[in-house]
Amino acid sequence: MDTTTLRAATTLVPQLRAAGNTALPHIWRGTEWIQAETGAGASSTGYALLDQQLPGQGWPHGQLVELLVDQPGIGELGLLLPALAGATRAGRTCVWVLPCPGSVLEPDDTGTPADALPGTARPALPYAPALAEAGIDLAHSIFVKPLTAREGGWALEQSLRTAHLGALLGWLPDSAGADADFRALRRLHLLAQRHQALVFILRPARCAQDPSPAALRLHLHNEGGPLQVRVLKRRGRPLLEPITLQIHPQHWNRVPAATPVPETVPATTAPPAGAIGPRLRQIVQSLSPKAGWPLPASLAPPATA
Repeated sequence: MDTTTLRAATTLVPQLRAAGNTALPHIWRGTEWIQAETGAGASSTGYALLDQQLPGQGWPHGQLVELLVDQPGIGELGLLLPALAGATRAGRTCVWVLPCPGSVLEPDDTGTPADALPGTARPALPYAPALAEAGIDLAHSIFVKPLTAREGGWALEQSLRTAHLGALLGWLPDSAGADADFRALRRLHLLAQRHQALVFILRPARCAQDPSPAALRLHLHNEGGPLQVRVLKRRGRPLLEPITLQIHPQHWNRVPAATPVPETVPATTAPPAGAIGPRLRQIVQSLSPKAGWPLPASLAPPATA
Protein backbone atom coordinates (compact mmCIF):
# COMPACT_ATOMS: atom_id res chain seq x y z
CA MET A 1 0.00 0.00 0.00
CA ASP A 2 1.49 3.34 -1.04
CA THR A 3 1.48 6.52 1.01
CA THR A 4 -1.44 8.11 -0.84
CA THR A 5 -3.74 5.12 -0.28
CA LEU A 6 -2.77 4.86 3.36
CA ARG A 7 -3.45 8.56 3.93
CA ALA A 8 -6.86 8.29 2.28
CA ALA A 9 -7.81 5.29 4.41
CA THR A 10 -6.80 6.96 7.67
CA THR A 11 -8.67 10.19 6.89
CA LEU A 12 -11.85 8.32 5.90
CA VAL A 13 -12.43 6.91 9.37
CA PRO A 14 -12.86 10.28 11.15
CA GLN A 15 -15.13 11.46 8.35
CA LEU A 16 -17.42 8.44 8.74
CA ARG A 17 -17.55 8.95 12.50
CA ALA A 18 -18.52 12.58 12.04
CA ALA A 19 -21.19 11.76 9.45
CA GLY A 20 -22.89 9.18 11.68
CA ASN A 21 -25.39 6.56 10.56
CA THR A 22 -27.18 8.81 8.07
CA ALA A 23 -24.26 8.93 5.63
CA LEU A 24 -23.88 5.19 5.10
CA PRO A 25 -26.96 3.44 6.50
CA HIS A 26 -26.10 0.03 5.02
CA ILE A 27 -22.72 -0.33 6.74
CA TRP A 28 -22.77 -2.51 9.85
CA ARG A 29 -20.57 -1.51 12.78
CA GLY A 30 -19.13 -3.97 15.25
CA THR A 31 -20.72 -2.18 18.21
CA GLU A 32 -24.22 -2.56 16.76
CA TRP A 33 -26.54 -5.48 17.50
CA ILE A 34 -28.61 -6.67 14.56
CA GLN A 35 -31.97 -8.26 15.38
CA ALA A 36 -33.21 -9.74 12.14
CA GLU A 37 -36.78 -10.90 11.75
CA THR A 38 -37.49 -14.58 12.24
CA GLY A 39 -37.42 -16.17 8.79
CA ALA A 40 -36.36 -19.38 7.13
CA GLY A 41 -33.04 -19.28 8.97
CA ALA A 42 -34.41 -19.50 12.51
CA SER A 43 -37.31 -20.87 14.56
CA SER A 44 -38.76 -19.04 17.52
CA THR A 45 -37.78 -20.47 20.91
CA GLY A 46 -41.27 -19.82 22.26
CA TYR A 47 -39.89 -17.29 24.76
CA ALA A 48 -39.95 -13.65 23.66
CA LEU A 49 -37.15 -12.55 26.02
CA LEU A 50 -34.81 -15.17 24.61
CA ASP A 51 -35.78 -14.49 20.99
CA GLN A 52 -34.80 -10.84 21.40
CA GLN A 53 -31.23 -11.80 22.29
CA LEU A 54 -30.60 -14.43 19.60
CA PRO A 55 -29.43 -13.69 16.04
CA GLY A 56 -32.44 -14.15 13.77
CA GLN A 57 -34.67 -14.01 16.86
CA GLY A 58 -34.75 -17.77 17.39
CA TRP A 59 -32.91 -21.07 17.22
CA PRO A 60 -30.69 -21.07 14.12
CA HIS A 61 -31.27 -23.66 11.38
CA GLY A 62 -28.31 -25.67 10.13
CA GLN A 63 -26.12 -24.61 13.06
CA LEU A 64 -24.90 -26.38 16.16
CA VAL A 65 -26.46 -25.14 19.41
CA GLU A 66 -24.76 -26.20 22.64
CA LEU A 67 -26.59 -26.22 25.97
CA LEU A 68 -24.46 -26.46 29.13
CA VAL A 69 -26.40 -27.45 32.26
CA ASP A 70 -25.33 -27.34 35.90
CA GLN A 71 -27.34 -30.46 36.66
CA PRO A 72 -29.95 -32.50 34.78
CA GLY A 73 -33.62 -31.69 35.07
CA ILE A 74 -33.38 -27.92 35.63
CA GLY A 75 -35.48 -27.08 32.58
CA GLU A 76 -33.23 -27.84 29.62
CA LEU A 77 -35.85 -29.99 27.91
CA GLY A 78 -38.66 -27.57 28.70
CA LEU A 79 -36.65 -24.82 27.02
CA LEU A 80 -36.55 -26.80 23.76
CA LEU A 81 -40.08 -28.24 23.73
CA PRO A 82 -41.77 -25.38 21.80
CA ALA A 83 -39.27 -25.61 18.93
CA LEU A 84 -39.30 -29.42 18.87
CA ALA A 85 -43.10 -29.45 18.88
CA GLY A 86 -43.13 -27.10 15.91
CA ALA A 87 -40.79 -29.36 13.95
CA THR A 88 -42.93 -32.47 14.50
CA ARG A 89 -46.18 -30.60 13.73
CA ALA A 90 -44.64 -29.70 10.37
CA GLY A 91 -44.26 -33.43 9.66
CA ARG A 92 -40.48 -33.50 10.10
CA THR A 93 -38.64 -36.10 12.15
CA CYS A 94 -37.21 -35.30 15.58
CA VAL A 95 -34.39 -37.62 16.70
CA TRP A 96 -33.43 -37.99 20.37
CA VAL A 97 -30.02 -39.59 20.99
CA LEU A 98 -30.12 -40.46 24.68
CA PRO A 99 -26.99 -40.62 26.88
CA CYS A 100 -25.27 -43.98 26.81
CA PRO A 101 -25.06 -45.91 30.11
CA GLY A 102 -21.29 -46.28 29.84
CA SER A 103 -20.72 -42.55 30.31
CA VAL A 104 -23.14 -41.67 33.10
CA LEU A 105 -24.42 -44.75 34.91
CA GLU A 106 -21.71 -47.39 35.06
CA PRO A 107 -19.58 -47.56 38.26
CA ASP A 108 -16.03 -46.32 38.28
CA ASP A 109 -12.91 -48.26 39.32
CA THR A 110 -13.86 -48.01 42.99
CA GLY A 111 -17.30 -49.51 42.42
CA THR A 112 -19.11 -46.23 43.02
CA PRO A 113 -21.84 -45.43 40.48
CA ALA A 114 -21.03 -42.40 38.38
CA ASP A 115 -24.21 -40.58 39.40
CA ALA A 116 -23.21 -40.94 43.07
CA LEU A 117 -19.94 -39.07 42.59
CA PRO A 118 -19.74 -35.37 43.55
CA GLY A 119 -20.90 -33.08 40.77
CA THR A 120 -22.61 -35.80 38.75
CA ALA A 121 -26.24 -36.86 38.43
CA ARG A 122 -28.43 -39.01 36.28
CA PRO A 123 -29.57 -37.24 33.10
CA ALA A 124 -33.15 -36.03 32.77
CA LEU A 125 -34.54 -38.40 30.15
CA PRO A 126 -37.61 -37.52 28.08
CA TYR A 127 -40.99 -38.83 29.25
CA ALA A 128 -43.33 -39.67 26.38
CA PRO A 129 -46.65 -38.55 27.99
CA ALA A 130 -45.10 -35.20 28.95
CA LEU A 131 -43.77 -34.73 25.42
CA ALA A 132 -47.19 -35.45 23.95
CA GLU A 133 -48.77 -32.99 26.40
CA ALA A 134 -46.27 -30.35 25.20
CA GLY A 135 -47.47 -30.78 21.61
CA ILE A 136 -44.76 -33.09 20.26
CA ASP A 137 -46.04 -35.62 17.72
CA LEU A 138 -44.57 -38.92 18.92
CA ALA A 139 -45.25 -40.47 15.51
CA HIS A 140 -42.50 -38.24 14.13
CA SER A 141 -40.10 -38.82 17.04
CA ILE A 142 -37.28 -41.37 17.13
CA PHE A 143 -35.53 -42.28 20.39
CA VAL A 144 -32.07 -43.85 20.14
CA LYS A 145 -30.55 -45.44 23.24
CA PRO A 146 -26.86 -46.23 22.54
CA LEU A 147 -25.04 -48.74 24.71
CA THR A 148 -21.56 -47.21 24.41
CA ALA A 149 -20.05 -43.78 23.84
CA ARG A 150 -18.93 -44.84 20.38
CA GLU A 151 -22.48 -45.83 19.43
CA GLY A 152 -23.74 -42.49 20.76
CA GLY A 153 -21.34 -40.51 18.60
CA TRP A 154 -22.17 -42.66 15.58
CA ALA A 155 -25.91 -42.15 16.11
CA LEU A 156 -25.49 -38.37 16.26
CA GLU A 157 -23.53 -38.24 13.02
CA GLN A 158 -25.80 -40.65 11.14
CA SER A 159 -28.87 -38.68 12.19
CA LEU A 160 -27.40 -35.58 10.54
CA ARG A 161 -26.74 -37.52 7.34
CA THR A 162 -30.41 -38.38 6.83
CA ALA A 163 -32.90 -36.35 4.80
CA HIS A 164 -36.12 -34.77 6.13
CA LEU A 165 -34.58 -34.25 9.56
CA GLY A 166 -36.43 -31.61 11.51
CA ALA A 167 -34.49 -31.56 14.77
CA LEU A 168 -31.76 -33.47 16.57
CA LEU A 169 -31.34 -33.47 20.33
CA GLY A 170 -28.49 -35.47 21.81
CA TRP A 171 -26.21 -35.85 24.78
CA LEU A 172 -22.56 -35.74 23.71
CA PRO A 173 -20.85 -38.93 24.94
CA ASP A 174 -17.91 -38.63 27.30
CA SER A 175 -14.52 -38.69 25.59
CA ALA A 176 -10.84 -38.62 26.46
CA GLY A 177 -10.65 -34.84 26.79
CA ALA A 178 -11.41 -31.39 25.44
CA ASP A 179 -9.58 -32.01 22.14
CA ALA A 180 -11.64 -35.11 21.38
CA ASP A 181 -14.85 -33.28 22.28
CA PHE A 182 -13.92 -30.41 19.97
CA ARG A 183 -13.29 -32.77 17.06
CA ALA A 184 -16.63 -34.51 17.67
CA LEU A 185 -18.45 -31.18 17.86
CA ARG A 186 -16.68 -29.98 14.73
CA ARG A 187 -17.94 -32.97 12.75
CA LEU A 188 -21.47 -32.40 14.02
CA HIS A 189 -21.28 -28.70 13.17
CA LEU A 190 -20.19 -29.41 9.59
CA LEU A 191 -22.89 -32.04 9.14
CA ALA A 192 -25.54 -29.70 10.55
CA GLN A 193 -24.83 -27.19 7.79
CA ARG A 194 -26.00 -29.67 5.14
CA HIS A 195 -29.68 -28.99 5.83
CA GLN A 196 -31.97 -26.66 7.78
CA ALA A 197 -32.51 -28.81 10.87
CA LEU A 198 -32.37 -27.73 14.49
CA VAL A 199 -29.37 -29.32 16.21
CA PHE A 200 -29.03 -29.25 20.01
CA ILE A 201 -26.24 -30.86 22.01
CA LEU A 202 -26.40 -31.15 25.82
CA ARG A 203 -23.20 -31.12 27.87
CA PRO A 204 -22.32 -30.53 31.54
CA ALA A 205 -21.49 -27.01 32.67
CA ARG A 206 -17.89 -27.98 33.46
CA CYS A 207 -17.24 -27.86 29.69
CA ALA A 208 -17.99 -24.12 29.52
CA GLN A 209 -14.30 -23.22 29.34
CA ASP A 210 -13.53 -25.76 26.60
CA PRO A 211 -13.34 -24.57 22.98
CA SER A 212 -16.39 -25.27 20.84
CA PRO A 213 -17.31 -24.63 17.19
CA ALA A 214 -20.99 -24.19 18.09
CA ALA A 215 -22.59 -21.06 16.67
CA LEU A 216 -24.61 -20.60 19.87
CA ARG A 217 -23.67 -21.65 23.42
CA LEU A 218 -26.00 -21.24 26.39
CA HIS A 219 -25.33 -21.93 30.06
CA LEU A 220 -28.45 -22.99 31.99
CA HIS A 221 -28.66 -22.47 35.74
CA ASN A 222 -31.53 -22.96 38.17
CA GLU A 223 -31.72 -22.77 41.95
CA GLY A 224 -35.35 -23.76 42.38
CA GLY A 225 -36.94 -20.77 40.66
CA PRO A 226 -36.93 -19.37 37.12
CA LEU A 227 -34.34 -20.66 34.66
CA GLN A 228 -31.26 -18.45 34.26
CA VAL A 229 -29.93 -18.53 30.68
CA ARG A 230 -26.49 -17.02 30.13
CA VAL A 231 -25.40 -16.55 26.52
CA LEU A 232 -21.76 -17.64 26.37
CA LYS A 233 -21.40 -17.34 22.61
CA ARG A 234 -23.48 -15.82 19.84
CA ARG A 235 -22.86 -14.06 16.55
CA GLY A 236 -22.75 -10.43 17.61
CA ARG A 237 -21.75 -8.47 20.65
CA PRO A 238 -21.63 -10.42 23.93
CA LEU A 239 -24.49 -10.44 26.41
CA LEU A 240 -23.29 -9.84 29.96
CA GLU A 241 -26.51 -10.29 31.94
CA PRO A 242 -28.39 -13.63 32.12
CA ILE A 243 -31.92 -14.01 30.77
CA THR A 244 -34.58 -15.09 33.29
CA LEU A 245 -37.22 -17.45 31.90
CA GLN A 246 -40.15 -19.11 33.68
CA ILE A 247 -40.00 -22.55 32.04
CA HIS A 248 -42.23 -24.48 34.46
CA PRO A 249 -45.44 -23.24 36.10
CA GLN A 250 -44.66 -20.67 38.74
CA HIS A 251 -46.09 -22.77 41.56
CA TRP A 252 -43.32 -25.32 40.88
CA ASN A 253 -40.73 -22.87 42.22
CA ARG A 254 -39.07 -23.88 45.43
CA VAL A 255 -40.96 -22.60 48.48
CA PRO A 256 -38.72 -20.45 50.72
CA ALA A 257 -37.78 -21.88 54.08
CA ALA A 258 -40.22 -21.20 56.88
CA THR A 259 -39.36 -18.58 59.50
CA PRO A 260 -37.55 -20.29 62.41
CA VAL A 261 -39.49 -20.53 65.66
CA PRO A 262 -37.98 -18.33 68.40
CA GLU A 263 -36.35 -20.12 71.30
CA THR A 264 -38.50 -18.36 73.90
CA VAL A 265 -42.21 -18.74 73.32
CA PRO A 266 -44.26 -16.01 75.00
CA ALA A 267 -46.62 -17.24 77.67
CA THR A 268 -50.27 -17.37 76.77
CA THR A 269 -53.23 -17.13 79.05
CA ALA A 270 -55.65 -20.00 79.35
CA PRO A 271 -58.70 -19.72 77.11
CA PRO A 272 -62.00 -18.93 78.71
CA ALA A 273 -64.15 -21.84 79.83
CA GLY A 274 -66.72 -21.20 77.13
CA ALA A 275 -64.11 -21.61 74.34
CA ILE A 276 -63.51 -25.32 75.08
CA GLY A 277 -66.02 -27.98 74.20
CA PRO A 278 -67.54 -30.22 76.89
CA ARG A 279 -65.95 -33.39 75.50
CA LEU A 280 -62.45 -31.87 75.42
CA ARG A 281 -62.93 -30.56 78.97
CA GLN A 282 -63.85 -34.06 80.15
CA ILE A 283 -60.77 -35.62 78.52
CA VAL A 284 -58.38 -33.06 80.01
CA GLN A 285 -59.91 -33.41 83.46
CA SER A 286 -59.54 -37.19 83.35
CA LEU A 287 -55.91 -37.18 82.16
CA SER A 288 -54.47 -34.37 84.26
CA PRO A 289 -54.50 -36.13 87.65
CA LYS A 290 -52.95 -39.30 86.18
CA ALA A 291 -50.10 -37.56 84.37
CA GLY A 292 -49.47 -35.02 87.08
CA TRP A 293 -50.38 -32.11 84.82
CA PRO A 294 -51.51 -28.90 86.48
CA LEU A 295 -55.15 -28.36 85.73
CA PRO A 296 -55.93 -24.82 84.42
CA ALA A 297 -58.33 -22.85 86.54
CA SER A 298 -60.74 -22.56 83.64
CA LEU A 299 -61.01 -26.36 83.47
CA ALA A 300 -61.25 -27.00 87.20
CA PRO A 301 -64.51 -28.64 88.27
CA PRO A 302 -66.96 -26.27 89.92
CA ALA A 303 -66.77 -26.15 93.69
CA THR A 304 -69.55 -27.95 95.51
CA ALA A 305 -71.24 -26.57 98.58
